[in-house]
Amino acid sequence: MSGQQTAVLILAAGLAGFTQGFSGFGSTVVALPLLGAIFGMHAAVPLGCLMALTINVILVTRLRAHVQRGALGMLLAAALPGMALGALLLGVLPEELLQALLGLAVLLLAAQSLRAGRPAAPAGRPWAALAGFLSGCLGMCIGINGPPVVAWAARQPWPREALKATLTSYFLLAGIGIVSVQTSQGLVTGPVLGLYAAGLAPLLAGLWAGEFFCGRLDDRDFRRIVLGLVAVMGAFLLWQAAHALLP
Repeated sequence: MSGQQTAVLILAAGLAGFTQGFSGFGSTVVALPLLGAIFGMHAAVPLGCLMALTINVILVTRLRAHVQRGALGMLLAAALPGMALGALLLGVLPEELLQALLGLAVLLLAAQSLRAGRPAAPAGRPWAALAGFLSGCLGMCIGINGPPVVAWAARQPWPREALKATLTSYFLLAGIGIVSVQTSQGLVTGPVLGLYAAGLAPLLAGLWAGEFFCGRLDDRDFRRIVLGLVAVMGAFLLWQAAHALLP
């Protein structure tokens, strides 16, 4: 790896751990735009999924008592056919189009999260099924499964602990399925595992820092700053993909 690649890997892994440790979601949203710009989407997607899986294993052990199990089961059941479609799309779509989809997903999550403080009626079971299906598809083909599920869960009348626990548990279980399929299709290669091993220390350090500062900083202001930066990265990815796809 070059010095630039090493620096980007450390930055992406540290930001992924910090963001997830602080807010309970968002690791791949922060990491994948950086990783994809340097290593390409076909390496960045499985790498980001491995990082997210590691973080969620740690977080679920601390939050499992607050999980909303009925909602979790519904989301997971709907995600399975979405994963199958996403695996097909990952094998046939060009990398530039995957970048555009990633940028769009990032912008949608940022917009939804910035609106999350506004009152809204809870979204019902059909919306949960749709959120799970879209999440499985997005997670498999672009490595980000958060936007649909976060958008749905943010409208449920759950306390903060239940929201974080259910989202984290979903991302862990869906992540196991996604990484398993990616491995069976040969996407989790030796070089990807090497990058994962190199980024593990900054990932764990970022996770510790995020948990340390959670509760010591104003949660709303921090999320707004992070989401603003994420939105900028999403817009940059869309511009980069449009520049490559359009003549």
